[in-house]
Amino acid sequence: MTNPARILHVPLLALSLAAATAVVWQGAPATAQEARPQASSQLTWCNSNAVSAAPSVLWTRIKSATADHSDIPSSFWSDVTYRDDIARIACYESTFNYHDINPAGYYGWLQMSKSNIVSESVTFSDYWYGSSTQHAGWYQCTAGERYIHARYGNPAAAWQHELDYGWY
Repeated sequence: MTNPARILHVPLLALSLAAATAVVWQGAPATAQEARPQASSQLTWCNSNAVSAAPSVLWTRIKSATADHSDIPSSFWSDVTYRDDIARIACYESTFNYHDINPAGYYGWLQMSKSNIVSESVTFSDYWYGSSTQHAGWYQCTAGERYIHARYGNPAAAWQHELDYGWY
C-alpha cells in the first residue's frame, strides 16, 4: 500500500487532461511494493486516447525525424503500433508539451535528460530551441527515437516499460 504522506497529487493542465491527476513521488520508494507503478489516471488516459489527441505537429516531427536519419528504423514511422506508442510516451511524459520541464531535469516531449540528449548526437540548444533549419520538436523526436532504439529496440517495448514501471 502506498504511504499517502509520500505522494503529491499535481493537477495537469493540457488538452482534455485538465481534470486528470498524476501521482508524483517525493523521494525514493521505501519498499519494493511501493516501487511498482501506481495506477494513474494520466497513464490510463494516455494509453487509451493519446493517438487521437496528439497534436498534428507531433506526427509531422516523428515522420520527418524518422525519414531523415538512417540510424532510426523506418518502422518507427511505418509501423502504426510503433508510432502510436511514441505518441503515448509523449502524452504521458509531457502531455504533448514540447517545452515541458520535469523538476528532476528532464525536458521536452519525451522527457530526456541533458546527458541523454547529447548522447544521442543532438545539442541541448537544438533540442530545446530548434535551429534555423528545424523546429525543436524535430530534434526532440530525433533524440527520443534514437534513445528508444538504443535502450529498448522499439517503441512498443519502451511503452511497455512505461506501463510496467511508470517511466521509460
